[in-house]
Amino acid sequence: MGIFTSQKKSLSDLPKPSSFDFGSVKNINLPDIKEEIGSVPFEPLREEPKVKKQIFVKMDQYKEALETINKIRDKIKDADSVLNELRSMKDKEDMHLQKWHKDLEIIKEKLKRMDEVLYEIDHE
Repeated sequence: MGIFTSQKKSLSDLPKPSSFDFGSVKNINLPDIKEEIGSVPFEPLREEPKVKKQIFVKMDQYKEALETINKIRDKIKDADSVLNELRSMKDKEDMHLQKWHKDLEIIKEKLKRMDEVLYEIDHE
C-alpha cells in the first residue's frame, strides 16, 4: 500500500484533540494601548546593495530571446505609427467639424437677422 493512497475513514474514527481547550475568548482582558502611532520612531527600510549575478543561458535560447525582443520592438514601432496616423486623422476630422459648426452658427445668425427684418416689415 502506498503512502498517499486514499483510505475512507469516518470522522468518528479520528482521535479527538484533548489538549486544545481554548476556553471562552470573551473573558480575555487585553491591556489598553495608550501610545500613539506617531510616537513610534520611523526608520526607513535599508536597501541591500545590488549585486550583479551571473545568469547562464544556452546560446540558442539567447538568440531566440533576442529575436523575440526585436519582433516586439518592430510591433511597437508599427503600433506607434498607426496611432500617429489615427491622431492625425482625428485632428483633421476635428478641424472639419469645427468649420462645419462655425458655418452652421453663421447660417443661424443670418436666419435670425432675416426673421428680425421680416418681423419689422410685418409690424410697420
